[in-house]
Amino acid sequence: MASDALLLVLAFALGLALARVSLCALAALQQLIDARQPDGLLRLLLAMSGAGVTLLLLAGLAPGRVLLPADMLALGGAIAGGLLLGLGALINGGCYLGSVLYLGSGNLNFLLTLVGIAGGEFLSAALGGAALPASAPLRMSMGPLWIAGTAGFMLIILLVLWRGRGPERWLAVAAGVLAGLVYARHPGWSYGTVLDSIAQGNFARMSWTMNLSALLLFAGAVSGAWFAGRFQLQWPSPARALRCLAGGMIMGIGAAQVPGGNDLLLLWAIPGLTIYGVLAYGSMLLLIAAGLLLGKRWRAGLAGAPG
Repeated sequence: MASDALLLVLAFALGLALARVSLCALAALQQLIDARQPDGLLRLLLAMSGAGVTLLLLAGLAPGRVLLPADMLALGGAIAGGLLLGLGALINGGCYLGSVLYLGSGNLNFLLTLVGIAGGEFLSAALGGAALPASAPLRMSMGPLWIAGTAGFMLIILLVLWRGRGPERWLAVAAGVLAGLVYARHPGWSYGTVLDSIAQGNFARMSWTMNLSALLLFAGAVSGAWFAGRFQLQWPSPARALRCLAGGMIMGIGAAQVPGGNDLLLLWAIPGLTIYGVLAYGSMLLLIAAGLLLGKRWRAGLAGAPG
């Protein structure tokens, strides 16, 4: 019971951190393309590395008790799923982690994103595709790879913080550390897996800890936005809600292929040194970047067109 209570506290604290620092891949790439500012991508690197150092150190100190994600054989599915995650994020206006931030800030359009994610996961399973696994395949930490991964993540943190130590960068590291602690206690957990269980009607694999942790993640995001003075209730509009629903559904289908959303990829699969995590997340970033660049050129063409 004490460990379950710790997980609930960690999930709430992670929500607080996510409300204070943007780890949205779409927002990070938009900042890079529009303003030529890499800060958003550096925060993603810091969060990933913070999770990696925490998870790998705990896995090395407690082998057999703290486990890492196992790699998957069907890497083509990971790439396809990453592309769908990127397309869904473009339509939705935010990725899995961005949706937590925006919903926590009071934008109720993103409630439809959650509905869409659950619908996409249900549709993927109903059509004979993949579904999020009830439990993630796991492995123990490995010697040389474990040492190299831990040292690499530590080096990334030191290099990025050496170039600038703003509060958002420290918050990104803190969010990563909290995520690493969460996944050390509950491997493969995410709010997406809870939505998938609800969508499939598979209540047997749901536990009160998983359900309450997902709720507390969003409660933490709301609390963080409220204390920062950024909470502003925004009621859904038909067009925006439809975009969130469609984008969420595409992200849900993509998550079923990977399996897992980009929150799991950034804070669990890549820190756990999986190839599929790198391929899926990289594919997602490439598609988002391509979509943003095409959109920028299209807008520039419209602005330069004769009236």
